[in-house]
Formats: sequence, C-alpha cells, structure tokens
Amino acid sequence: MEAFIHPHQFHHIKQQAKRVVSAQSHSNDQQVIAAVKEIAMEALEKQLPDQQETLTAIRTMKAKEDMEPFLEQVKQYVIPFPMVSDKQIQKAFPKAKKLQIPDLEQIDRKETVYLRWYDKGSGKTYMLIPKENKLIGIQGYLESTQHKGICTICNGLEDVSLFTTARKGQIRGTYSKKGNYICKDPVTCNRNITNIDPLHQFMEHLKA
Repeated sequence: MEAFIHPHQFHHIKQQAKRVVSAQSHSNDQQVIAAVKEIAMEALEKQLPDQQETLTAIRTMKAKEDMEPFLEQVKQYVIPFPMVSDKQIQKAFPKAKKLQIPDLEQIDRKETVYLRWYDKGSGKTYMLIPKENKLIGIQGYLESTQHKGICTICNGLEDVSLFTTARKGQIRGTYSKKGNYICKDPVTCNRNITNIDPLHQFMEHLKA
C-alpha cells in the first residue's frame, strides 16, 4: 500500500470531515448539508486532485461514527514524518552539543508536519522542517509566557508564545533578532496545519 497523503493534507481531510459531520448534527436542511459536502469536496480536490475516489465517502457521512472509520482508512495512506538519525541532527544543528531529540516512537508521525522540541541542556527550542526532501533546522528561544493569539505557523487561534532566533550582526559583538508568535504546544500546532506555506514562510523569514 503506497502512501501518498502528506500529514498537512490529512489534517485538511479531517477538518473537512468534521465540518460535514457538524452540518449534519446542527441542520435539518438537506440543501445546506449538501452545500457543505460540496464545499468540502471542492476544498479537498484542490489539495488532492486525483484522489476523489478515496475521499468520496465524505458525501455519505452522517455522524461521528461514520467519520472515525473513514479517517482511520485514509490514515493508512499518510506519509509519516521521517525517522531522524543522530547524523541528520548533527547536520541540521552542527554547533549544538549533546542534543537530545524526542522519542519518535511516542509521536504520531502521521500527524506530524514538523518536529519541535525543548532541550533542557541548552534551554533552546529546536525545529526540524521538511522541505524538498531535506530537513531544515531552526533553533531559538520560546518564551515561557503565553496568551491567546494567532499562530504564525498554523494560523490557529491558540495559546501562543514568542519564538525568537538570534544571528550575529555585521558589527562584532552585535546580534540581530527575529521572531514570531507560535503555538505553545507543538502537537496542537501540527494538528492545525492544513497548508504548509505559512510554515515555510516562517522558516524563510527566520533564515533570511
């Protein structure tokens, strides 16, 4: 069975399925329900244009009990976040010493768009972001304080904290900082991602 769905696409499928189920439970107007289903299918067709046969079960979905087995079936086709070796970590973060990564066995890699973790030794937050078959590393500091706001990465309204990176300036001894507000919880952030463009824009902004 060949996997062809990326994690952010799976989140998009789940989002549309939830909208259909919500419409079924909150409306008795069959025209409204039919319209929601068509909008959901159109949205999915934009991301997965050749997979309408796989996703057509959304049209017959009526309740949460229909949605869960559908999502389990679709999840079989999801490409998981890659297993990361120590060598890949060293390549992504060449200056980091004794860097520990989270246990990937404890993470649902099929729902992981990017990897993020806190390293107690350095006090830094690290990210690995897949792009064009490469893993791009970003390191910085995530503030301990949080508030409700829009996450730069997932565009969700969540508890967010300021993530900043520092780079050496042109003048010796000076640094320039860049930052954005992102979800405090990486699991929540990943599950909110239905479009990877903001993630890549976030990465490019910090790398520029």
